Amino acid sequence: MFNTRRQILSGLSALTLSACATASSPAKMSLGASPIKGLDYLFPLGVASGDPVSDGFVLWTRLAPMPLAEDGGLSAPVNVTWQVAEDESFARIIKAGQTVANKQWAHSVHVEVHGLQPLRQYYYRFIANGQNSPTGRAKTAPMFGAPVNSLRFGIASCQHYEQGFFNAYNDMIAQDPDLIVHLGDYIYESSWGPQVRRQASTEAITLTDYRRLHAQYKTDPALQAAHAHAPWLFIWDDHEVVNDYANLNDENFMPLEQMRARRAAAYKAYYEHMPIRLRSRPHGENMRLHDYFYYGNLMTMALTDGRQYRDNQACPTPEDGGAQMVNCSELEDMSRSMFGKAQESWLMPSFLRSGATWEVLAQPTLFSRLYQKDRDGNPASWSDGWDGYPATRDMILRAAEQRQPKNFISIGGDMHSWWQADLKMDYSNPQSQTVGTEFVTTSVTAHSYAYNRFTQMLPDNPHIHFFDDRKRGYSLVNVTPENWTFEMKEVTSVYDPKASAQTRKKFVVESGSQGAIVV
Repeated sequence: MFNTRRQILSGLSALTLSACATASSPAKMSLGASPIKGLDYLFPLGVASGDPVSDGFVLWTRLAPMPLAEDGGLSAPVNVTWQVAEDESFARIIKAGQTVANKQWAHSVHVEVHGLQPLRQYYYRFIANGQNSPTGRAKTAPMFGAPVNSLRFGIASCQHYEQGFFNAYNDMIAQDPDLIVHLGDYIYESSWGPQVRRQASTEAITLTDYRRLHAQYKTDPALQAAHAHAPWLFIWDDHEVVNDYANLNDENFMPLEQMRARRAAAYKAYYEHMPIRLRSRPHGENMRLHDYFYYGNLMTMALTDGRQYRDNQACPTPEDGGAQMVNCSELEDMSRSMFGKAQESWLMPSFLRSGATWEVLAQPTLFSRLYQKDRDGNPASWSDGWDGYPATRDMILRAAEQRQPKNFISIGGDMHSWWQADLKMDYSNPQSQTVGTEFVTTSVTAHSYAYNRFTQMLPDNPHIHFFDDRKRGYSLVNVTPENWTFEMKEVTSVYDPKASAQTRKKFVVESGSQGAIVV
């Protein structure tokens, strides 16, 4: 499709490639920015950090002077120097090393830095062929169990490149979070909905397709700046591979070997473009992403994988193997799992047992039951969500009831809307015990057209206290030993890259209480 370097770069005409620059000196600049533009710059995709621990974090970049080319514009291995400093001018470099970026992994770089001080801010950059990358900033976590007074983090989900600019990250950066958590649908594999810019692939299937999408998304200036501003944590949902996939089942009944190849391609491209650890390097169609994140004695977060290991959706039809409204006996099969038995065996022994003030379940979607009816007015469940996997949800709620953590919070995305709900032991009984609190964040850009339909369901769901899908944005969380404060931040428009943001709703959960109150 593209034959020359200039044609490839012109394919990014809807972007502001602020990071496309050449630099040979550490000139003072804003985080994530580069001083000079040029066609041969190695770092147009920026830099990122992730998975902070008390003595370090993961650093990432990918060398790709032609981001949309099949090989990113490089074929030979490239020696890359990385540096971590105490100051933005790199006068006090305290960690440095060299690695090699090679074609096998799309010239991506993953460096696991150790030996740093806990709860401290650092700056980092990469150097290759005499060029400096943009400067990034990362902060280490506190020691495990250490007393911590505060944490601020942003939550993002569902960012479709075509449907808007990722301007939510501009306001998120202005709030100066210590951490950013992405709850899935980082890319969209297919083209749909209103378009303000075009994706590099309208239906990703091959490794090249997924690489080009990830590279294109990374050139969004706001997203790139957010990656440079703070370390990230990740889980994924379906669109990193294909809509509504469950393990190796595809909604359109793609043959098994083709689905294996497609998932392997998607996972490989995901790894190549994210600041995640070497232990997550995929092996064929398998890639471990689930993990625990600890932030002193303040918060523990279980980062879960709701796609790779799950059983197929209940009651598929010959016409549709994906999500549907269903009411069938298969829903009651207690062996069916959202997480898969191996991930359950990893999760449950430690889940809600860390002793932290706030125990958090990070999962992709609405966790609470959403009672709804099919077109004929009969009770039905959405097979792709937690209502399609009630046994796994019940297992988690029983653990909350039995283990009695100080505070249990569930966070999710996927719904392209905000939700706030009580986590109930028995959703059919409004007087049932509340064991935790749920918050779902809206999408960064992906649209929703369900306001009236969902609003009509709320009287049948008294545990749900707030819903709104009319705006895009992100969520901001401030955590202290006393309070969990959740702000729903909406942008005024996704069609203006410089649009402002405002607080749509603000909730507080007081430590030791069950449920949220509106501020």
